[in-house]
Amino acid sequence: MQNKVLIIDDDQQSSTTLAGILRQKGGFETATACSAREALTIMRQTNYDAVLIDIVLPDMEGTSLLKELRKINPCVASVIITGHADFDNVYEAISSGADGFFTKPVCVDDVLLRIKESMHQKCLQKQLIESEERYRNLVQKSSEGICNLNMDGRIVFINPACQKMFEKDEEELSGVKYVDVVNPKDIAQVEDAVQCAQKGVNVSLQYEIATYSTNKWVESTITPIKTDRGDVTSILIISRDITGRIDLERRLEATIKEKETLLREIHHRVKNNMQVIISLLKLQAAYLKDSCNMDMFKDCENRIKAMAIVHERLHRTSDMTTINFKYYVKQVANEMMSSYLGVKRRITLKITGEDFILGIDTAVPCGLVINELLSNAIKHAFPNDDNGIIKIHFKSIRTDEYEVTVKDNGVGMPANAAPAASSDTLGLTLVHMLVETQLKGKVYYEVDGGTEFHFTFKEIRHKRLDH
Repeated sequence: MQNKVLIIDDDQQSSTTLAGILRQKGGFETATACSAREALTIMRQTNYDAVLIDIVLPDMEGTSLLKELRKINPCVASVIITGHADFDNVYEAISSGADGFFTKPVCVDDVLLRIKESMHQKCLQKQLIESEERYRNLVQKSSEGICNLNMDGRIVFINPACQKMFEKDEEELSGVKYVDVVNPKDIAQVEDAVQCAQKGVNVSLQYEIATYSTNKWVESTITPIKTDRGDVTSILIISRDITGRIDLERRLEATIKEKETLLREIHHRVKNNMQVIISLLKLQAAYLKDSCNMDMFKDCENRIKAMAIVHERLHRTSDMTTINFKYYVKQVANEMMSSYLGVKRRITLKITGEDFILGIDTAVPCGLVINELLSNAIKHAFPNDDNGIIKIHFKSIRTDEYEVTVKDNGVGMPANAAPAASSDTLGLTLVHMLVETQLKGKVYYEVDGGTEFHFTFKEIRHKRLDH
């Protein structure tokens, strides 16, 4: 866009000539006015970038006209022209804020250069004013509280959002030490943060402020304002009210603790109920005469114990969703070994391998599988009360996929046993059912100097139910 220049001079011939030269040499769009009144009318209709004003006009002094023109366009570039360069005229031109002063007859090239330089300066000034205005609007309309402190930690500026947050107006807060509006229990940490900012370090923290109605929680970023040389001149604090969030977090924490207590009580009661069932089975077994039936009752007891141990562990730990599987198996195995008279004296149990952290939905069926395989080895691998070793080994195959091996050095499984899902033996049927159906894994065995069972499985992940 062409820059516009308005020439104001009661000498019509002189102003017309100057306008033509400025159009030709400077590429300006020009207009002329013979009086101050005409110039003001033109300026109100069209915003000119620069004005050349004769200091003596028929209806107003040129310096007075410049002041009026500045009310219309504060960033207009201005050059005063006079036929008499006496001290009073020069002083008056400078006092009026003119960007240049020339005496007639003017050197057009000098005037042209001065106009261009002045317009460039005024353009920068206009950009600065617009930038400051945008910044002021941003600060004033921001939903976050913005506060500026001097190097003594006193408030020198506070925006409306911050005034609302503190429930005080600017007059009440101006000059007040910032820490004086902080809850006494948090003054020390806020003072430390301000001192860090004074040394040029940014700090973020949460604390309470004291207001007329109630204390509020705020989250603030305390930032040093530095010069180009890196010197800290003031401190900027940008805050947001997080009282609602803190209250919600506290309510959620209370709800979680309440649910954890309830869940812990549920695990405790489930474990107790299983203990009652075990006691009932023991009472019933006392009336049995057939050793085969007594073994069946003992197997049921061990299966229930394997499940009860999980609830016992979850009742005693802080995390009620997962369990250390290796430690859990050690407890299941010890209970199993203790349930058979003399087994601990003649059979050595070795548990090796990696530690797994499994969810309860995976741990329970895995524990039952190991319970069945261990029971099978104790009862059948060492006839005639032979001494022996049973090994349980854990191995991670890949993420969320594991392998467990139960191996004994006993007599080995007979060729016609065929431990398949259709086996007549309840224990082995349970092993296949739990591994293949519930754990979505595989089970296989080897007979070589004893029996070696392997089963693989993945962590059970339940899909979230949409309501």
